[in-house]
Amino acid sequence: MPGGDAPDKMDSMRILHIQIPEFYLTIERDRRNVAEESDVAIHFPESPGFVVTCSSSALEAGVRHRLPLEKARAIRPGCIFIPADFQLYAQISEQLNMRIREQYPFTEQLDFYEWFCDLSDEDDEADPFQPLLLSRLCDRYPFRPAFSVSTNKFLAKLGNETGRSFEGGQADAQLRDVPIDHFWGIPKKWIAALRLMGAETIGDVGRLDPEALEQKFPRVGRRLLQLGLGEDDHEVSPFAKPSRLSLAATLRPTGSGGMPVKFLTEMAEALSGKLVKGGHSGFALRLEISAGGRTWSQRYRFLLPTVRASSILVGATSMFKKIHALLPPDEAFQVTLSVDDIVYDRDRYQMHGAPRTDLEVMEE
Repeated sequence: MPGGDAPDKMDSMRILHIQIPEFYLTIERDRRNVAEESDVAIHFPESPGFVVTCSSSALEAGVRHRLPLEKARAIRPGCIFIPADFQLYAQISEQLNMRIREQYPFTEQLDFYEWFCDLSDEDDEADPFQPLLLSRLCDRYPFRPAFSVSTNKFLAKLGNETGRSFEGGQADAQLRDVPIDHFWGIPKKWIAALRLMGAETIGDVGRLDPEALEQKFPRVGRRLLQLGLGEDDHEVSPFAKPSRLSLAATLRPTGSGGMPVKFLTEMAEALSGKLVKGGHSGFALRLEISAGGRTWSQRYRFLLPTVRASSILVGATSMFKKIHALLPPDEAFQVTLSVDDIVYDRDRYQMHGAPRTDLEVMEE
């Protein structure tokens, strides 16, 4: 069973996790001069519109991430709804990324507003929260960065998630009272499955039967066990680049003829979860549907620093609507959703969501 002495290299690691809460909201409130106490919701700018994020007061009223825009307006009529400007967010994020890398070159970006920095080779007396870095992150917008340092990536981010400090040598005991809902980096359905296995805290996961875990979660059971013990050997990867990924499945038409939203959501989450987050400036999404000897295909380009499930879902849903109407009735069809053409040159994309290719039809 894992949990013995970790390698010396892991013991000597110092990982800093930087996170900027309310990144989108802070930018939009500042540029639009919106009072901090006002209800604000930022929504995806293209149809179908849905909420990307919202203020805590709007959240308490029932507005939430992924809620359709029409429903959100009905729930909170007095809320200020602002279309997301992902191009601006990407530019601001890149500026922050450059400033962090100037201070800590070995930095991995996870999202617009989140980074890991490897401080292992830095001066032991170096203060990761030094005023200079803090001031450079907040010189244009009133961000409130959160910092957490630990011996590995899992514990460093968990520190910001919980507001606590975790140390490698004590993590095994510390994690025994951390609710499993804070187990970041895994789908909610995995958390539900771990609960059914008897784990109510992250520390409980480290005490589950290894064989049962591996059987329930093939290929990742051992890693879940290690994380439950506070061990994480994944290093900061500033130069990691994702490869092309695709998923395919065969579906049968539903009686209502509607879209398989749940299925598309699961595909989007699976694709985004497999990709290394951060570092790239754009990607292309391709949806292919085959039925009756014909294949319909369409691609959609995005300007985003990370491949996120919500972005993939919106693109896939938009393309599926166009293709689904052309399918033969009452006939099974194969759906393939893929992410490719992941680029690192921001100049190749002039604006968010463009260009989009015309629908291609191929005969077998």
